[in-house]
Amino acid sequence: MAAALRVFATRGFEAATLKEITLTSQTNVAAIHYHFGSKEVLIQEVLASVANPINSLRLELLNSVPEGPERTLVHVVRSLVAPPIQLSLDSTGDARLLTRLLLQARALPSEFTSTTIFAQYDATAQHFVRALMAATPGLSQQDAYWRYAFAIGAMHYIVSESDAGHHRLQRISGGVCDTSDPDAILSQLVAFVVAGFQASTPSPVEPNAQGHRVEPLHLL
Repeated sequence: MAAALRVFATRGFEAATLKEITLTSQTNVAAIHYHFGSKEVLIQEVLASVANPINSLRLELLNSVPEGPERTLVHVVRSLVAPPIQLSLDSTGDARLLTRLLLQARALPSEFTSTTIFAQYDATAQHFVRALMAATPGLSQQDAYWRYAFAIGAMHYIVSESDAGHHRLQRISGGVCDTSDPDAILSQLVAFVVAGFQASTPSPVEPNAQGHRVEPLHLL
């Protein structure tokens, strides 16, 4: 499992071979077929091994404050993003590789990997969208889903920034932004996402005479 996680994160689900995984784990292909039956089942088990602990921590943190006025938007957002960031920046853990896996799957999607990833995250996503709406009076369901997606995208990007060989933000900021500091990342990301959820609903985009959608003049 650990070897498969490393190989999938490095090579991608499609390009990775069972031979590479067995060489890394110093086992043989028969062991994979015996324990998992196929590469597809191995992918499912690997994703579950890293996604389930993160999602469990998210829900545990969210439920540490009961539903009601005491459950603030800051608490909900922090519950959503803190576990992935804190675990991903733990250099001794496998959670760092999860972001790499998800980015690989986004860049080179397939029906199987997409369905497998959805199975790990959809229920948790729905739970958090409801919590975000409850903590943001007046937020429509449409806006909640859009902003949830943007929050997840921002989180994945900043986690990937801390990966070895990246640190672009740290470089262009002259070291002012430390992308290896989980506390700094978390405080900035929570503030950013909370502000996004509290933002007003955007005005509708009107089509012009040629049928192209253009921003209303007052938004330019």
